[in-house]
Amino acid sequence: MHAASAPRASGLERPRVSINIVGCDAALAREAQRIAAIELRATLVDAAPDGSVTEVKATCRGALAALEVIDPTTGKSLGRTVALTEAAPNGRGRLLALAVAELVVASWSELQSNPEPRAPPATPLAPPAARDAARAAVTERALELAAAVDVHVLSSGDVLFGGGARAAISISPLISLRFDALGDYAEIDRAAGRVAVIMPSVSAAIAASRWIGGSLRPAISLGLRGGYVRMNGIADGTAATAFHQQGIWLGPEVALQVSAWARARVHPVVGVAVGTHVLGVRGTVDNGPAVEAVGIWGAVSAAVAVR
Repeated sequence: MHAASAPRASGLERPRVSINIVGCDAALAREAQRIAAIELRATLVDAAPDGSVTEVKATCRGALAALEVIDPTTGKSLGRTVALTEAAPNGRGRLLALAVAELVVASWSELQSNPEPRAPPATPLAPPAARDAARAAVTERALELAAAVDVHVLSSGDVLFGGGARAAISISPLISLRFDALGDYAEIDRAAGRVAVIMPSVSAAIAASRWIGGSLRPAISLGLRGGYVRMNGIADGTAATAFHQQGIWLGPEVALQVSAWARARVHPVVGVAVGTHVLGVRGTVDNGPAVEAVGIWGAVSAAVAVR
């Protein structure tokens, strides 16, 4: 089964890949082609004799799939065999796609690690534009931007909701600098009334990450988060007094973020974080527990990132 033709990217901004899957269930083959193209940031085309298309052939034989990559960008041919039974039946298309993507990336990566091989290949190489497109597909983009929503839990157990923007700047394949600006808000019920809490914050951190299975990319970061908190009391009746407290808060933060389909230009990110307030604000409440922006806090978040 051949991939359906796709329009050629202008100026070969994206590499072109042909994925021919034979002997597999048709629905599995279509899913594998689609996911592999996303993972590779590539345009899926029919096999073409112009010498600029990286060709992949996958042959299913029972529980195994034999893969072969013929890559004119590097002049290499690679092969491997994958056991499809390593995944549940509804996940085998994705397993095959990731195996295809990993094999193609292994070939394209040579364009970075060994751009001018001393022993040139015997077969003609693809045109420079095709080689540049393949190289760009495996090159880490230096900047990632994301829009995030989060849930922030204070040490008093009170929950705030909010969101904001994030940025990550890669300084090596494994290390990045991460920054964000978030705003959280809640109206917290107490026996004597409510407390409206506003907590804008910013953070700076250094993160280390690694790839898992070619698609997931967890990153753990250590940084500093600080901001401002304002607590406005809203009294019920005349038995309590409404007042406000405010101040800065600051402290260290440890976070774990996991990006899915992280090679795609747009991809989801989920995360958890925990920190402590070295500086903070305790909002005292008449006849009730304080609202505490002090001590240990936690958060969970979800984001959509763009590379």
